[in-house]
Order: sequence, then C-alpha cells, then structure tokens
Amino acid sequence: MEKNIVSALKTNINFLTGVEKKIAKLIISDPAGFIKLSMSELANKAEVSQGSIINFSKKFARGGFPELKLAIAASKGEAESKPFDIADAEDSMMEVLAKNILSHKEAYDLTREANNEAIIRDAAEKIMKAKKVEIYGVYRSAAVATDFCYQLLETGIPASFVSDILTCSISAAMLDSDDVVIAVSASGQTRDIIDAVKNAKDNNVPVIAITSNVNSPLSRMADDVLIASSSGNSLGSTEPEIRSSQLLITDTICSYIRSNINKEERKQYYELRKILNSHNVEEWEYE
Repeated sequence: MEKNIVSALKTNINFLTGVEKKIAKLIISDPAGFIKLSMSELANKAEVSQGSIINFSKKFARGGFPELKLAIAASKGEAESKPFDIADAEDSMMEVLAKNILSHKEAYDLTREANNEAIIRDAAEKIMKAKKVEIYGVYRSAAVATDFCYQLLETGIPASFVSDILTCSISAAMLDSDDVVIAVSASGQTRDIIDAVKNAKDNNVPVIAITSNVNSPLSRMADDVLIASSSGNSLGSTEPEIRSSQLLITDTICSYIRSNINKEERKQYYELRKILNSHNVEEWEYE
C-alpha cells in the first residue's frame, strides 16, 4: 500500500473485507486517536479479533501492529506526536521501572499473538536435529545471538555465533543441509546477514529468522520466521523492546529443548553446568 496509508485506505475502502473496513474506518475517522490504542482496546472498539488486527497490519503496513501505528502517524505528519520514550523527566526510577514492565509485557503479548505454534516447534526441532547450529547477529542482535548460543551449548547442541560481518558469509558458505542457520535481525534488512543467509541457502541449509519485520528480505528467504514485536508505545523504546522479545523467543525455544532432552543428555547438561560453575570464585576467597 502507498506510503500515505490513511489516504490509501480512504481510496480503497470499498475493496476491503468487512473486518478490514471496521479497522479502516476507525483509522480514517481519528488517526491520532488510533495510534494511542492498544491492540486489545482496538479489538474491543472495532469489534474484531486481535488476529484480524495482526493480519490487517501485515497486509497494509508490511509489519506488525507497532508498524501499523508508525505508518499511520507518518502519513499524517504526526511522527513527532508519538512520545520519544515511555518515561517522563519527572518520573522516579521506580515509576520508570513500572512503565517499562508494562510496555515490555505488551510487546511480549504482541509477540505471542504474532507467532505460530507449529512454526516455533518446527524451528526448535530443526535445532535439536542439526549437526551444527550457526547463529548470526550484529549490533543489538549480536547480544541475542550470543546468549542463544550459550544456552544451546549448555543443552549439548553444537552451536556457535558469528557477529563479524565478513566471517558470517564465509562461514555460511561452508555449511551443508545437515546444519541450521539462525539469523537474528530486528529489521530483517541488514545486508551482512542477508548475504550470509544467501550463501547458506545456496548450500540448502535450513534458515530460521528471528525478526520484527515479517515482510523483510530475510523473512522471504527463511524457512521459519519468528516475529519479535515491540509495543509501539514510543519511538525510543522500539528497538530495546524488540531485543527483549527476541530474547523471549530464544528462551522459549531453549525451554522447549530442555524439556525434551533424555536422561543421558540431562547428565551432559549438568556436567556442562559443573564446568561453568568451576569458574566461579568461592566467598572465602574475598573475605
């Protein structure tokens, strides 16, 4: 749809489905008010399901509900009316903490709504069966990739993370169909990640994407796409909330894997934990 989503909805209102018209009419009648609604508030007001809102967002904003809000704000020239951050200068630290908890919870709820049971399960099963798992991520996504890698190693899965922009592509070219690539990219448009995934796909390597953009180049190339959402409540909180939602997804996969490992694998898990704990200092050493 055109950049000015409000004008486009006005023009195409007669071609929309009944459910789409309900959402579109709310947008057209009060764009500024619309971007302040949570998904549950919108669902109640428009009398549609949250799933219908997600489908509408994917179709008309090429993303999730936060992307729909941002697209509407931009088309009305009101991007600056959206708060820069969820916190105000006069807030105490505990008030900021409470606001972040609520905003992250909304991001988590949207992440749950945006994903599919079968796809997450399939991604976890691919990881468990892989000869080797390589995880790619740069900038903020590198932190997610690193944490995911360490959790997988603890469960006995041979995993490695690559954040160097040149090494990603080289390493991907050496994988085969028995391996799995996990590409972590909030935008799904990071050139170095895309190049690495192309090399992996050339070798028939299954690719799992963890991104916030369901219509990105990365999403189109991946076999399984896992969506990490933000709440859309402010401009400044978008990327931190996406990173947090990415961690929620990787933690969920690791919980599933841990719940499915057998006795021998659990023994290995505890042995690995013992090795890691051996690097901790004893309290008496610093008395």
